[in-house]
Amino acid sequence: MKYLHCDSCGHPNPLKSEYLTFCDACGKKLPQNFAEWRKLRPMATFPEYTQAVGISLKEKKNTGPLYWIKNQLQPANKGKVIVFFSLVFLLIAITGTLFGKRAVFTFLYPKVPSASLYSTWHTATIGRQALEISTPVKLWVHDQPLEGEEAKVIEYAKTYSNEDGGGIRIAVNMFSYISSVANSLEDAVAASHNSMQLKETATDIDCKSIPVLISGMQGMLEEGNYLYKGGIRLAFCNLVMIKGSNRWQIQINYRDDDPVGRQVAQRVLKSVKIK
Repeated sequence: MKYLHCDSCGHPNPLKSEYLTFCDACGKKLPQNFAEWRKLRPMATFPEYTQAVGISLKEKKNTGPLYWIKNQLQPANKGKVIVFFSLVFLLIAITGTLFGKRAVFTFLYPKVPSASLYSTWHTATIGRQALEISTPVKLWVHDQPLEGEEAKVIEYAKTYSNEDGGGIRIAVNMFSYISSVANSLEDAVAASHNSMQLKETATDIDCKSIPVLISGMQGMLEEGNYLYKGGIRLAFCNLVMIKGSNRWQIQINYRDDDPVGRQVAQRVLKSVKIK
């Protein structure tokens, strides 16, 4: 089929008859109608006119996503659709089982931003047995009620930590035990491990212990990593110090694959002083 293009509105008029003179869309006279064109070619026929003046419209191919979906939903393709979506759901289930948990924990535990190394840090002196510490995030009081045997042997307890986020968790715990209770460094390290396993749901712990001296007091620094809730491996630094009936613990957690987190943790530990 050939068409005569209207110069006024652009409408393509089908050349079905030699009497086509006005546009079907806007009603205006077509400039190259057969009568006008034949004045200069009196012996020409209508087929010759259509070949010389008429235009062909390009067939619009349906290749978009909507056309593909519509085509796939045809009854003839029903079996293919069922097989396709069954495979997709199976793949999602397998991927979710293998990688879903890790993806979630990776989102919840981002890496420490490098800006933490250059921003202004907070230096605070906290607790009855004053401890000074500098951190890239502000520490807030997060006291937890003592339960069971702890409530019977601890006369004073204080906990400070940062809010969630920032890629790092820093907690400062301070305890004063009653005079009749032994307060050894070994007991303090063991209590720290128990707390990490219970509260952090930590498994597969791998760490090393280093004796340290902080403000003239004996302490133990543990550094290592563990599997958190079976989903992501976290690094930790655990500094424990004792003096008489008093005990201090600084615990830092960050992603094991985070070099900035490690630098921040080391800087925090170097800032610790007991007044």
